[in-house]
Amino acid sequence: MSTLATVVRVLETYRGRDRAIRLTSYIGMFLAGNGKTSAQLKWKLLSEELSACRSILRLFDDLPMLLSNLTTNFGLKEKGILQPLEFVVCLLNQSYYVIDHIAYLRKKKILKGDSAVFALLGLANWALSLLGEIIKSLIKLRRLQIQARRLHKQQDLDKNESDSESPQNIEIRGNLKKLSAEQKDLLLLLVQYGADFTNAVSWLPPGILWAQKLRPSTNAVIGIVATLIMFYRNWPSRAAT
Repeated sequence: MSTLATVVRVLETYRGRDRAIRLTSYIGMFLAGNGKTSAQLKWKLLSEELSACRSILRLFDDLPMLLSNLTTNFGLKEKGILQPLEFVVCLLNQSYYVIDHIAYLRKKKILKGDSAVFALLGLANWALSLLGEIIKSLIKLRRLQIQARRLHKQQDLDKNESDSESPQNIEIRGNLKKLSAEQKDLLLLLVQYGADFTNAVSWLPPGILWAQKLRPSTNAVIGIVATLIMFYRNWPSRAAT
């Protein structure tokens, strides 16, 4: 019962339901295969409809993204090289929704014009944003490794000075545990961003890296992995710890 209650709690949130739709869409894409049989065509249709559903839901994502960016002053709270990088990523994330809305409205003939240009622009925007997130995560991971190395040195020095465990040593051990948890979370983020980046590039026009070289079933597996990581990182019981 507690597991069911947790699942329901996740589905009752906007992000939780969006991830569930995304996961189901990728599962449908995987089962659709090459779309030759009747069953495969039905799975393909389901996957496309769920993807379209997410496009509609994104029409209301501008303000939450704006609030998130304003909370961090569009990344200006960061220090060093992360500051300009975070600023660019924030701008990309904010502009993505505008581009996505125009593409959707043109596709539905609500606005005049071809939707393909804005759909491609949105995809390129997403790919660049993911690349920025990957670089950010690598920089943060490197910083955490440096901090952990310093704490290990302090721990060794403290042990050499006293045979018994000092309060300082206990504090260092606690800090190392926190750093280890942050490193694991960043590694998960890197896999998630890397998986989404792989898909984003593969859907770009031919001639760009591995664009158009992956099968839909491969894209689906990659998307499923990324979405499961999203669920795992944000699962209520894990967030509570």
